[in-house]
Amino acid sequence: MREPTDLDASTYLELLASEAAPSAFSRPVAAARAAGAPDETVASLRRAERLAEDVRSLFEKRRRRTADLSVLLDTARDLLGADDVETVLRVVTRRMRTLLSLDMSYIGLRDPASGGNVVRAADGHTSGLTLGFRIPDDGGLGASASSHDAPFSTADYLADPDIRHSPDIDRVVQAEGLRAVIAVPLRHPDGSSLGLLYAGSREVRHFGSDENALAGEFGQLVAGAIGKSLKLQQIQAEVDELRADVRRAEDEREGVWRLRDSQRTLLELVLAKADIERFLALVGQLLGGTVWFEDRASGESSGAARQGAGPAPAVPTGDGYKDEAVAEEGDGRWVCAVRGAVEYGRLLLSRKDPLTDLEIPVLRSCAQALAVLLQSQAADPEQRDHFLDALLAAQPGVTQLAMKRTQSLGIDLRRPHVVAVARPEGGLTDQDLAWATVHARVEGGLKSHRGDHVVLLLPGADPSAVAQSVADSYLSATGQVITVGAAGPGTDPAASPGLYKQAIRCLDTLTVLGATGRAASPKDLGFLELLLADERDVEGFIGSVIGPLLEYDGRRSADLVTTLEAYYAANGSPTRAGEHLFVHANTVARRLERIGELLGERWQEPAGALEVQLALRLHRVRESLGTADTP
Repeated sequence: MREPTDLDASTYLELLASEAAPSAFSRPVAAARAAGAPDETVASLRRAERLAEDVRSLFEKRRRRTADLSVLLDTARDLLGADDVETVLRVVTRRMRTLLSLDMSYIGLRDPASGGNVVRAADGHTSGLTLGFRIPDDGGLGASASSHDAPFSTADYLADPDIRHSPDIDRVVQAEGLRAVIAVPLRHPDGSSLGLLYAGSREVRHFGSDENALAGEFGQLVAGAIGKSLKLQQIQAEVDELRADVRRAEDEREGVWRLRDSQRTLLELVLAKADIERFLALVGQLLGGTVWFEDRASGESSGAARQGAGPAPAVPTGDGYKDEAVAEEGDGRWVCAVRGAVEYGRLLLSRKDPLTDLEIPVLRSCAQALAVLLQSQAADPEQRDHFLDALLAAQPGVTQLAMKRTQSLGIDLRRPHVVAVARPEGGLTDQDLAWATVHARVEGGLKSHRGDHVVLLLPGADPSAVAQSVADSYLSATGQVITVGAAGPGTDPAASPGLYKQAIRCLDTLTVLGATGRAASPKDLGFLELLLADERDVEGFIGSVIGPLLEYDGRRSADLVTTLEAYYAANGSPTRAGEHLFVHANTVARRLERIGELLGERWQEPAGALEVQLALRLHRVRESLGTADTP
């Protein structure tokens, strides 16, 4: 150390170079005064001291800034290595606490459902703060930080009167023993709120502008990482959902294949006329349980119940035999009605695990197949074909005999029934005849075949629906399409030959029209129904198509029919139609609106317009013939 008399400004350069303690910078001035140095020397040393203090403070600030940047860099490095939201949040809270040397920190993220912030992670010693705590938006530092979009701090939270206090937040702060608290807003790149980052100390502490700025930089750094991790979490959730959908689709596909295989197996058993015990044993293998059948009439059981599988519940009556109903009776028992032309009983399954949605159709198919098998025991297949052949032949006495025999099979021809004819593309095969036999028995009807087509007499009041049901059944059983024509309904056995003729004409018409592989009835063919009918009901056709117009004209002395004829004659021009009728085009337009209200929109469609024009022409021809015959 220099002598006091040798002291000058360079002394402070030596102190700075040696990184001396702050207290050492006041010694040169004191030594100069003690040595009796001139006032000018003392003043010069004082100026040098102040400059040296400024330089030392600048160096210290830069050192702290370097350390802070190092922490930010380490934080960025840690965030790059984080692979999920929770890890990112743990890194953020830990780094926030160490960055400002505080006791604890926690982060609350915006909940899209409620719109509030929920605590997702915390670091440091905490007692009253729990994950999932919902931070109120009506107070606390968070409200001020969000409104100013900048870090907001207080030296003593509970004692600060400038803060809008919230009872819930105050209780947590008091439970944690916090004094100084800082809140940092976190935002998405689009400016929307992501959440809030908090840090606190259990001692009174004033946050400087440098610390607030550092906290703001830290918030900007981590907000992007948190937002990306949340987005990745959402994407991962969507991927997991898609994977779950794929797994469900695969399970459903397996269920469909299993159902198809089980139906094939059951069909083989039915065609082989297997005995009931063998059939029930196979059903038990398909469904992984013990199966038995309870006969409704006798109350006797077949299958597992006879072999000591346990007591079977009593056979119910009435609603216990709903068609195709599958229900759980408790104690691991599932029941399905066995119903064909008559109610035979019910099929019961006992197993440890409940049936899945994909296994319920299998049990239903088993019950249907059992109904077919039981019904096959009532009559020989060839004999059943003869019954339908006898009905279609319409020979005296034979029809009555067939009626009695069909009643013995549970078929009542006095109820509405439909005659359907089906023609496969490549001609009839044994597989086609087997399918027709099974379908007729499942539906409670009769089956026969003639030439290249199958004839089915089935219960039902809607021939179009029956035709489509036949086509769907064939497609499900064989994977091929079939052309189906149907007619009906009929409630008199004597009408069966006529229904068969209409159905075969409908089938031939579909073939001529190139509509092979389709199903239809005469009513689906529009005006062609008039040509297919044995008795051509011209008046009925006219009434069904333009009857509302004729009734309207007759009741109000209007000219809707004449206007519609003129409109068609004018190629759809209201102006030219008005000229022909000697009325204004607006009058024609109003009449056309009324026609649309009476006939509906179909009269303007090509197919509907064709039927309307045909009905109009037939109506005029009938009128002219009636006028010509009048004296």
